[in-house]
Amino acid sequence: MPNKPFMITMLILRIALGAFFIWSGAVKLADLSSFVDTVGNYQIVDRPWDAVFGYFVPWFEIVAGFAIVTGFGLKGGLVSLMGMLLGFSIAIAWVWSEGLNINCGCYGKSDEPTNYGLHIIYNALLFLTAAGLFWTSLRGGAKRKP
Repeated sequence: MPNKPFMITMLILRIALGAFFIWSGAVKLADLSSFVDTVGNYQIVDRPWDAVFGYFVPWFEIVAGFAIVTGFGLKGGLVSLMGMLLGFSIAIAWVWSEGLNINCGCYGKSDEPTNYGLHIIYNALLFLTAAGLFWTSLRGGAKRKP
């Protein structure tokens, strides 16, 4: 059985990660038309699929974030976020390789272009946090109730 400080640390990480994605989705929903335009700037999918992704992603982030915070569907929420982070990183790498100079739209509208390398590292750290929480949950160390 894991020790109490470890369990508290895992709970704090779980709540922080989930809350971060709830916030991230809410920021996108607050200016949804701008986020849909940003998705189109990636030039990965054609219309109307850019809009489909643009409308879907914020809700997906919020639902997965709530699953992680509440522990209800914890493993599914973590796996979903890991898949989403992998997809985001691939999209950012693709835009970078194409020489496009866009804002990722990850945390709301901004006129500043994204530092692609730094953002991929940031996504990797979020991915590793989610993976660690998932691994811990498989071992019974991240229960729904503290």
